[in-house]
Amino acid sequence: MSLYQLHRAVYDWVRAGEVGGGDAAAQDGRALFDVNGYDLSDDERKAFESKDVPGLYQLGLHAVLLNRFCRAAGFARDEYRKILEPFGSTERRRGRWQT
Repeated sequence: MSLYQLHRAVYDWVRAGEVGGGDAAAQDGRALFDVNGYDLSDDERKAFESKDVPGLYQLGLHAVLLNRFCRAAGFARDEYRKILEPFGSTERRRGRWQT
């Protein structure tokens, strides 16, 4: 229900893979992770469990956590950058001397 719970679930999931040490232990920690202990809405739960990067972004997951989640889920930087590209906007920058 709260965005905090989503942030907490993602953080704990990422940490579950880091604490065990080694790739095999990391996968086991994440495989055994129980999301039922968090008060998530149906949309949040579906996005989290299916590793729906655009869905998590639209739900408001913090960009740093989203980055860590994507990396832990096995996405390469270029992969999730392409996934999130439609949500960005082209930034127009001008120097002070340009009017």
